[in-house]
Amino acid sequence: MLIDDYRRRVAATVIQLAQDDPILVREVIGRLRAAGEIEADDLVYLDRIAERWIAIAAGNRRRQATAARPELVGP
Repeated sequence: MLIDDYRRRVAATVIQLAQDDPILVREVIGRLRAAGEIEADDLVYLDRIAERWIAIAAGNRRRQATAARPELVGP
C-alpha cells in the first residue's frame, strides 16, 4: 500500500510539472528518447499532456493579445 501511495504522488507530481512547465517536460522526454533511456512509446501520455498545455497557453496568449488590442480583430 505504501508503494502505491508513493507511485500516485510521483505520477501526480509529474502531471503537475507537465502542466506548469510543459516545454521542459517535452525537452526531457526528447532527451531521454534520444539517449535510448526510454522507448519511443514511453511517456506518450505525459508528452500529450504537455502538448495540450502548450496549446492552451498559446490560445491564452492570443486571447490576451486581442483583448488588449481589439482593433486587431476583424469584423
